[in-house]
Amino acid sequence: MKNFLVLGLGNPLLCDDRAGLEVVEEIKRVCPDIDVEVLYTVGFEVLDKVMGYKSVIVVDAARLGNPPGTIIQATLEDIFNTHSLVNSHAITLGTTLKTGYMLFPDEMPSDLKIILIEAEDISHFSDKCTPKVKSSVHKVVNIIKDYFTAC
Repeated sequence: MKNFLVLGLGNPLLCDDRAGLEVVEEIKRVCPDIDVEVLYTVGFEVLDKVMGYKSVIVVDAARLGNPPGTIIQATLEDIFNTHSLVNSHAITLGTTLKTGYMLFPDEMPSDLKIILIEAEDISHFSDKCTPKVKSSVHKVVNIIKDYFTAC
């Protein structure tokens, strides 16, 4: 099994929805030893990316009603047991991952974390995040660097 993966989810064309992708871009620059992947969907393609890794952090934008830029760290169980997370498309991510653990338990990560960044604007086309979300992107990169200690 490989050690670490950071998987960024989002839409590169929508303002803050690209937050997970920006985290991956920055991780790639500052921590070349950490494997990174990007996906524009939360379907079963996620399983193809995470299977075979010991430790995975998935980063995505969310609209949960928190102040823009709020960072939420969650586990797979949190997604199903926390009411506010059920209103996010993270529930689809959770369903996909849970299916992977049921069907391929030996190939799924033993350590999986989900980091959500509260989006301010996910409806306007832009190749940049809003300032509050951009600030949180940098904070999430530092959280990941500290977690993996591979830098």
